[in-house]
Amino acid sequence: MKIKGIHYGLTLLYSYLLPVIDVEETSYGFKFKYVVGSAAGLQCVFREGILETECTINSSKHSLVERLLGLDRHALFMELCKLLGLDKCVASSITLMHEPSYKKYVAYSVYLSRNTDYYINTVQWVRGLISRGAIKSTSYIAREFNNVKHQVDYVLGRGDEPLREAIGLMSLRGFGVKLAKAYLLHAYGLTEHAPVDRHYAEFLNVKTASPAKSTCIKFSLRCNVCTRHCPYSYSTRSYGVFNGVLQSLVYIYGRLVLGRRSKLEKILVKDAQYYADQLEKLLSYSKLLTGRLYKPCSDR
Repeated sequence: MKIKGIHYGLTLLYSYLLPVIDVEETSYGFKFKYVVGSAAGLQCVFREGILETECTINSSKHSLVERLLGLDRHALFMELCKLLGLDKCVASSITLMHEPSYKKYVAYSVYLSRNTDYYINTVQWVRGLISRGAIKSTSYIAREFNNVKHQVDYVLGRGDEPLREAIGLMSLRGFGVKLAKAYLLHAYGLTEHAPVDRHYAEFLNVKTASPAKSTCIKFSLRCNVCTRHCPYSYSTRSYGVFNGVLQSLVYIYGRLVLGRRSKLEKILVKDAQYYADQLEKLLSYSKLLTGRLYKPCSDR
């Protein structure tokens, strides 16, 4: 299977599926392979210079490919570019990789990403969890996760619909609104949901203070019905299904402009400054056109 026009380095850079994917650097880009789950063995070769990816797919995995490789969400990123009217739009080469059958790993990654370096610690912790069944670390985040892992597994094993599932996760210690929103975005591809971290809050020009868990649970995480003073309500009302798209782009930009980048980040994106410059322009345009970028969920 050949895919053209998607930069899987930029796409994997913000993906919570990254810990279940093995990445190997090549002279022309990198290879990546799912190492666990229903798509274990799915392998792709990404050539950065020509934005072309070739994947080896077993017949039994075709139903998963669109979500696992983000093919079903690529059009949304391209639509954003069209609305912005940019001749050269980096977002058109980015997509969102997601898959409900991998929700357990997304939940683990989201929880373990708190207050730590995602590429150095979180990725290794989740990979260790997959291979050994537990995380061996003195970090308080890892210890807290080991204490709640069985509860995470229980909530995810009930078969609830996505919003109810996310609310169930919010009942656990350390799993707040921001993590629940990240879970919905990356496990189910629900782009109307987005975590409001400090970078996205700065883009939105809102305060980062999160609403009370009880309020979000009361309204079943449907942020469009809450007061506009809430950053989650504001982002949902402002962008609709582009909410998660813009948050993803803001996050990618934030990683690209960091002075120190991990080895894994350097493999995924070699020329960070080139893409950072393009994203800076895109995000500036997005701020100016906020009122015109809203798209309701029903129009997806």
